Amino acid sequence: MSPASVMVRFFPDYRDFNPYQDLLYGSLGPSVVATPIPDPDRLVTGAGAGDAGSILHMHWESAAFVEGDVSAERLLDALSSYRDRGGRIVWTLHNLTPHDERHRAAAEQVRTGLLDLADIVHVHSLAALAAAMEQHAVPMRKVRIIPHGNYDGVYPVFERGAARKALGLDAAGMVALLPGQIRAYKSPAELVAAFLQVAGDDDRLILAGHRASDIEGWEVPDEPRLVARFGFATHEDLARVHAASDLVVLPYMRSLTSGSAILAQTLGRGILGRDTPGLRDAVSEPATGLLYDPRQPGALAHALREALAEGPDAWAVRGAVAAKAARARDWTAIGAAWRSLFTELASLPRPARVLAR
Repeated sequence: MSPASVMVRFFPDYRDFNPYQDLLYGSLGPSVVATPIPDPDRLVTGAGAGDAGSILHMHWESAAFVEGDVSAERLLDALSSYRDRGGRIVWTLHNLTPHDERHRAAAEQVRTGLLDLADIVHVHSLAALAAAMEQHAVPMRKVRIIPHGNYDGVYPVFERGAARKALGLDAAGMVALLPGQIRAYKSPAELVAAFLQVAGDDDRLILAGHRASDIEGWEVPDEPRLVARFGFATHEDLARVHAASDLVVLPYMRSLTSGSAILAQTLGRGILGRDTPGLRDAVSEPATGLLYDPRQPGALAHALREALAEGPDAWAVRGAVAAKAARARDWTAIGAAWRSLFTELASLPRPARVLAR
């Protein structure tokens, strides 16, 4: 480590199940050294603190009170104290609302506080910024837009036929996929109902990922067209279900940034999804996918019927274009932007006390 290295601490540490942070910090080069804060208690007891010029990079801020016994007030007090000691805060705004609605009030309080405390408010796209501005008084002087990078090299590549054979889908017609953690905001029940309404006898819908607690009580119907693969999904698992699928369906009720969409494109799959900021950033209609307007009655079922009717060749073309688009999200350029941001921030004079706006 060079004596001139910029030190960055980040929270939370989601690297075990989300490659995003490894890819981001691995792209920075030796001049920026990023290390995790392992738990919420360490965050609020000053683990991110240091001399003037030290940087704390906050990601999914709700992890402090969802996964730890940390109140919104205690978190904001700790961050304010850290900044008063000379630290800098970069906040990546991944979501506008927490995935679990039970934490909405605390999340709103923390987001409002972070808009004051953060030196930099980072979003992944113009669409995300516009959505954030609809809900918050975003201080534009703090905003930086740096895209979400692709997942090249993280997931293995499988041939479509071999993947279908491994999953017992040799004779399947069109195969749609809902990947990642299966949560209420991803509308799994609505998707299943719509699919069963419009799909042919040989079509299949795969639900692949960890089943979250906020959909307890909902059971997947016992229907041969549905393939439920609940549980922890390895990189190999996710790559295989993507390879076996013709399209990825993301009927998210909300999405500010969609890693699932960028993963789908990296793995050469087109996307059918609800029109949200996160999908608007990733999907170019009709070249790489289709977005539907949820305000229209039966919109998901209608969009799904048309998507399945297009057949595998049309979606294979979209997947090929999507893969090219994903390659443009190269971490070399994205890492350079982050490195410049962190280096510039570390060199600034000690910040003044934060005053209420």
